[in-house]
Amino acid sequence: MNALSSARSVAPLVELIPTVRDGRSQFRLLCSDPLLSAFFDNFTRGLAKERKYRTVRAYCYALKQFLNYIQALTNLLGGLTSLDLLDALENYESFLTFGTLSDIEVVRKVARAVGGRSLGGSSVIVHLAAVNKFISASETFRAGLLELEERGYIASTAMSGFSLQRVVSIESPQKVRQAIKANSWLAGCIAGGAKKIKRKGLKPVARRSELAHTDEFGGDEMTFPIDKCKELIERAPSLRDKVLWSLIAAIGCRISEAQTMLDEDIEININHPEMNQVLIVDPGTRRDKLIRFLGEHQINELPHKGRASPKTFMIEPFASMFWMALAEYKADEYLKQKHRPFPVRHPFLIRNLESGKPMCNSYQALYERFAKAAFELTGRSYGFHSLRHMYGYYLVNHCPNPYSGGRQFGIAIDKVKQFMGHVKVATTKKYARQDAVMLESTLCAINLAKLHGGVKTVRQAQIAHLEHEIKRLKSEITAEAA
Repeated sequence: MNALSSARSVAPLVELIPTVRDGRSQFRLLCSDPLLSAFFDNFTRGLAKERKYRTVRAYCYALKQFLNYIQALTNLLGGLTSLDLLDALENYESFLTFGTLSDIEVVRKVARAVGGRSLGGSSVIVHLAAVNKFISASETFRAGLLELEERGYIASTAMSGFSLQRVVSIESPQKVRQAIKANSWLAGCIAGGAKKIKRKGLKPVARRSELAHTDEFGGDEMTFPIDKCKELIERAPSLRDKVLWSLIAAIGCRISEAQTMLDEDIEININHPEMNQVLIVDPGTRRDKLIRFLGEHQINELPHKGRASPKTFMIEPFASMFWMALAEYKADEYLKQKHRPFPVRHPFLIRNLESGKPMCNSYQALYERFAKAAFELTGRSYGFHSLRHMYGYYLVNHCPNPYSGGRQFGIAIDKVKQFMGHVKVATTKKYARQDAVMLESTLCAINLAKLHGGVKTVRQAQIAHLEHEIKRLKSEITAEAA
């Protein structure tokens, strides 16, 4: 029977094992190919030294999927020639993007065998970046191997260091490559000088609209409805959660920034409460302090995307809710300390409810409590990032403007960029989207006024429209109260 006609499931022969080396969390590869395992081992070790843990983890799992794709293809074809390898690399984007819906028969079969799933543009880019970096490393290895061959430094005993399954002849570079290829897919890739995968038709991701089509509560699929946020915070199942949720709502920070926040980042001025502020500090700038409370590999795992400025801008009523919840939370933690067999000594703000340990790498436990409360309140699925979207949307559209020379409501995008910690305005616009209803209504008012010979200027049309909107909203409020 033709191997391609078989629809049998191919058990993944490649698995990842978490480990810690050089004080950094990383991964090792468990597979039947010793050379591939050794190569992956050194590849991830170098990657961990130059990239953050989240990137290392994403790359390693992307490579696991790629190597299982290659292994499944090898099993289905009964082997893998250089031409097969080239086709496999050419078709990998189709495997990632379309999976079992691919037009390529062999890709569909592999996807059914290993459980291929369709990925979006952003995810595909990460996967291809990981694979291409791996291929680049193999090409560097190949070039080094050829140079050693040319200089006569490679001997049979030296080659055994690559964990090949049998002794390799060194009569000529070609025979060396053939011998390696007979024993290892990776070495076959090295011998042939595999080329990087190029994206063919997939764009990174469709550009998000810079307009927000929110409902009557100020929410949409990405933005948590601001009119329901106060109730959400009040529903928090613990003081810890109440502090966390109100903090993110008040300053629009990332959940990772809240998780790594220390007590000293919250500056309280007793004499002038209006001067209270919350700072967001990169954990990498205080490793010497964190080492007293965390292990080196834990510090290296701390997530931080970086900010242009540590300063934040707090919005009401969530700022007041945060300060009140913080005071209660501190008092509650003080009482808990008296009953703990081992008092907490670390300065992290967000702590485990029972043990008091830091939760700087415990996202899932925090997320599930938030997602449950948000769904019960809104009927929609929201994560912590929806509060960051809410913050940006509110600042650019409805926030009372404290700066002179500007409009009364809505802060300039450059200022919003600063408060959200972004480097580029383009990034801020993904969050601080203009209210589509306000924009559309303004344009409609202008067009109607022009058509019926009414007001003649844009400003006059805006005033007329806003006066009409005020009357309409007052009527709705009166009707709801009746």
